[in-house]
Amino acid sequence: MRHCMKTEELLRSLGALIRANRINAGLTQAALGDRAGIVGKYVSEIERGTRDVPMSTLLSIVEAGLQMQLDVGIRDKSEMSHQRALPVQLDAEIAKLPADVRAKVVTVVREVVELAR
Repeated sequence: MRHCMKTEELLRSLGALIRANRINAGLTQAALGDRAGIVGKYVSEIERGTRDVPMSTLLSIVEAGLQMQLDVGIRDKSEMSHQRALPVQLDAEIAKLPADVRAKVVTVVREVVELAR
């Protein structure tokens, strides 16, 4: 299946987020796969953003594999028009931060990126 560019960017961003949290948890791809009930090769493909991820698999990776809680949000496009996605590398580094710091850092980074434009 061919994905549009936005979908490809989202898959890469999701993969980077999963990778950062896996590394932060001290897990290999195989260990994460074992916990989530999938093979390590599939984890690798998800982390690279080359595979679409069914919601049930994502839930298994996050909750059983990473022992975190999945939080999904949907926003009106008009609310998001001024916000752009962070670069994948930066997104992955921010994902490594403790949850209480993460939201503050994202807000500051988005403001800086917006000012730079």
